[in-house]
Amino acid sequence: MKASIALILLALIPGFFGCSNVSPDAVELKIDFTWEGLVPCAVGGNPEIRVGGIPDGTRTLVVSLYDHGMSHGNQTLDYDGSGIIKKGVLDQIEGPCPFADSGRYKFKIEAVDENEIIIGVGSLERYYPEKE
Repeated sequence: MKASIALILLALIPGFFGCSNVSPDAVELKIDFTWEGLVPCAVGGNPEIRVGGIPDGTRTLVVSLYDHGMSHGNQTLDYDGSGIIKKGVLDQIEGPCPFADSGRYKFKIEAVDENEIIIGVGSLERYYPEKE
């Protein structure tokens, strides 16, 4: 009986946590941005985002924006080697649009290689509008 329960639980784990294509050697990306001068509630309303520590072999960057765990969308960009995601290029992501005075928003970026393996992950969360 215990063995049957253990097998059932092991079978359920992938359903709860998903199958991941993250490399065990994935590096931490360093993300930096500021909301300064950004128009709220606009599609393509992303600031310039600087990404450091991008590993060799990166083919694409997957950018996601979250607000309290809710997704504002994600977009895949070809990696050009610059480490800079230009302001306004994320036309598949709605920018920050807080209902109240300010909200917390998090950009998550994944570096993906030619085999679609995630080889780098990073995120940064800031208030919009920024608090002093």
